[in-house]
Amino acid sequence: MLNKPHNMALAHPNKKFWNWGPLFFSSFFFFPLLTNWQSLSVGDITAQLAIYAFFVFLYGIALYKKGESVTPSLAAMALLCCLGTYVTYGTHSLFGFIGFFCGFNYRRKQSFMMMAALLVVIFISAFLFVPVKSLYFVSPAAIVSIGLFIFGMMEQRERLYRDQQAKDQQQIEQLGAIAERERIARDLHDLLGHSLSSIALKAELASKLTAAGANEQASQESEQVAQLARDLLSEVRQAVSGLKQVGLYAQIDVLVARLQDAGFIVEQSIDRVVLSAEQESNLCFIFKEAVTNIIRHSKGKYVKLQLSSQSGVVELQIKDDGIVKKYQCGNGVEGIKDRVATLQGQFDISTDSGMAINIQFKERVV
Repeated sequence: MLNKPHNMALAHPNKKFWNWGPLFFSSFFFFPLLTNWQSLSVGDITAQLAIYAFFVFLYGIALYKKGESVTPSLAAMALLCCLGTYVTYGTHSLFGFIGFFCGFNYRRKQSFMMMAALLVVIFISAFLFVPVKSLYFVSPAAIVSIGLFIFGMMEQRERLYRDQQAKDQQQIEQLGAIAERERIARDLHDLLGHSLSSIALKAELASKLTAAGANEQASQESEQVAQLARDLLSEVRQAVSGLKQVGLYAQIDVLVARLQDAGFIVEQSIDRVVLSAEQESNLCFIFKEAVTNIIRHSKGKYVKLQLSSQSGVVELQIKDDGIVKKYQCGNGVEGIKDRVATLQGQFDISTDSGMAINIQFKERVV
């Protein structure tokens, strides 16, 4: 990963200062001009200014070149610095910028090769144009170029690391969005599937009874369809209300109020349990489905809701004192079993004295 920076350019899209700010250090180029300007002709001064202006132009091009596509620009910059040394030894301050590009824009092996080529250009420039003071030219040019080369490599690694982090975060968000869509789809299926199927069957039956002339029976079936639709609408509203209040404990408060409105005496033993978002969502549905079944089918008057955690294991019990003559696992209980399976937990149901649902699963905080 860290050896493939070909899709990167040195320029920051929204940070122009950091793109052009480093050129401040290129002002050392003018040191020889400032110290000897009285002895220089107009042509010499003009040539030095032209060299610097052309270097800045090439630097601006190189900034936006991605990866190895910067090579022609760097070659032009190196040639300009080499030939420009004939006019002024201030070019030693410009080689470092090329070194930074060598460290940033290339793979590891290629970057060292480019840096070696740059050092050769520095030595050739000194040998051809400043033989007397070659040491004073080569030393700062080489040291600064190597230093900036190292900084370029470090910047490359930092950029790649940040890019990878951004991609990982984007993938996490995408997976989260997919999981949330699946959760919503499952919730809607569990909430609406059974009721809509019943509505469809009863509507079909009412139509057949009407066709057979059994208008009274058809009317009864139609009334039941209407009641089922009203109940379903109420459930959807309650579910949305629970979601708007956000959180498991707000959902439990809503369900307790529903039980009390239906005439049940409710005993609560609800501890604050640390859960992941997925676990909390599943528990919300389990509580809601179990309470809905109690309100619909239980003939008792007493309900116990218990939630606790010990040694990393969450325990949940929902119990009522209704008389169960014959137990048949319906869609509601099947939905609860599916949620427990998602939690990788254990599910147990007892009908000895009323109906008691017992669930255990391990905490998995995310």
